[in-house]
Amino acid sequence: MNKLLGTTLMASLFTLSAGAACAADLVRETRAVDTRVTRVKLDGVVDLLVRQGAQASLVVAGERADVARVTTRQRGETLEIGTEKRNNYSLGRNPKLRAELTVPNLAEFVSEGVGASTVSGFGGDKIVVSLDGAGAITLNGNYRNIDARLGGVGSMTIDAAKAERMDLALRGAGQLAVTGQTRTLHATLAGVGNLDAEKLRADTVNLDLSGLGGASVYASTAANLNLSGMGSATVYGKPAQRNATTDGMGKVSWR
Repeated sequence: MNKLLGTTLMASLFTLSAGAACAADLVRETRAVDTRVTRVKLDGVVDLLVRQGAQASLVVAGERADVARVTTRQRGETLEIGTEKRNNYSLGRNPKLRAELTVPNLAEFVSEGVGASTVSGFGGDKIVVSLDGAGAITLNGNYRNIDARLGGVGSMTIDAAKAERMDLALRGAGQLAVTGQTRTLHATLAGVGNLDAEKLRADTVNLDLSGLGGASVYASTAANLNLSGMGSATVYGKPAQRNATTDGMGKVSWR
């Protein structure tokens, strides 16, 4: 009995100590960054949150060994965030690495890595957002002009608030989902995937669909569509001006 109690106690102590050790390996590390940053390039296995704030800051969180392999470099107005390999070691599929960046303004965000990124709270004249890696980007902002490009594999979710013009390009594989308002929407779908823009209240829509997939858009005034691929399009809003050309296997539906 005493031996059993002793073994149980030792096992409990080992579990507690292992848990404490694991907890001790989780760190938050502050990296140098200043308010000049308006462009961010992500190239690594990191989940990133970019938010608007008057004071610039960058914090990387995760297991100590993984955080040590996160590289950050500022070159003028451009901040580069990535992960490196050391001694044939590379981050696993679920490193649970997170980075939180705060800057006053943002004009461009490019993701060439793997992970989920959220950009929130910014506004201004124009922003360019590109997903060339694998993962997801969520953008919530109040820009007059939005240029979004999905050239990799994954998804982009955009809340445009009230924009003047939106340019969307899908050349990779994935899903584009857009909400908000805009005067003009220009969309080019040449990859594999779908555009869900029914909840984007646009006055005029110009859509060129030459890939494999589908599109749903809303146009209150005019809609100009060119379908030459294997996808179909649905237009909501009952625009008075309609121009549709089909030279593929798809069709246009008006709702």
